[in-house]
Amino acid sequence: MIGRAGFPRAGAATIALMLFIWTYTFHTSISTVPTTVTSNHSPNKNKQNEAEVQTSSPGEGMGAASTNDRIASTKVQFSPPIETESKTFEKTVIMGKIKTEDGEWPQKELSDWRPVVYSMDDPEAEGYFPVSANKGREAMAYLTYLINFYDNLTDINVFIHAHNGSYPKAWHNEPQSAKYSAVQMLQLLRLDNIRENGYVNLRCNTNPGCITKLRPNQNTFKENAIEPGWQKLWKHMNEDKPLPEEVAVACCAQFAVSKEKIRERPKAYYEKLREWVLTTDCSDPGRVFEYFWHIMFGMPMVHCEEAWKYQKCICRTYDCGNAKRSPVDIFGGGF
Repeated sequence: MIGRAGFPRAGAATIALMLFIWTYTFHTSISTVPTTVTSNHSPNKNKQNEAEVQTSSPGEGMGAASTNDRIASTKVQFSPPIETESKTFEKTVIMGKIKTEDGEWPQKELSDWRPVVYSMDDPEAEGYFPVSANKGREAMAYLTYLINFYDNLTDINVFIHAHNGSYPKAWHNEPQSAKYSAVQMLQLLRLDNIRENGYVNLRCNTNPGCITKLRPNQNTFKENAIEPGWQKLWKHMNEDKPLPEEVAVACCAQFAVSKEKIRERPKAYYEKLREWVLTTDCSDPGRVFEYFWHIMFGMPMVHCEEAWKYQKCICRTYDCGNAKRSPVDIFGGGF
């Protein structure tokens, strides 16, 4: 009786032990199942993610400061017409273009330059950087570069318009350049002069810009004068600092700047400048900046070469060769 009665007890214990082992094994297997599922994205999806623009999170303010922060965090994948990612560059050419302008000539004709070209009126244009707003002409492109590339500047940085050549479209280029060619100007540009001075205007011809100076400390101006906008920009950047009596520089916002000169100002300085472009009621902020770039980079308020020193300016700015040829000769022809 005892033996027969003990058998069920032993059998029950065995069954209970087996149930315990099975239950433990099952729960252990569950704990090893991944909690997330990963999948391979298509190439188009990956490309889209790379080009994602980072914006402020919901709930952030929409004032000037938050707008500036949001713009400064923009991250855009650039796919230029000619691959440049594998190269190391000493020089960068920066410009803004609109749909009707050719933006590929820097990549095609200046292979030893890093091209940074902004599409001003088409943020989806393939092969170009976008800007936050089509406002301020080339100033928006220039400032966007100074902000977004502040930590990735080349030794030499040249800011130039999109017109490669031909008159009258490229009249702002150095007039002695054959067919007003921007390519020839950049190919002959003396880098040692830029390193030594920090800032160099690409135009030696002082008309316009120097013959008639701005006088921003006055109270009354002619219609469409630049001074009222210049006053606003000056006060935005300098608060109560007195306005200068005169401002002048050879036109037309095309210049070269060294990396060291750019970094004499903190990135926040350039962000504040772009904030003004985005928020000002000035009708033409780009025109205002034409008389401000040289001041930003440490030049005197009136930064003009004397007319009789034109040849000297040409051969200081561009490579005239050992023979110190005439301005017409160094560019391979006249007008």
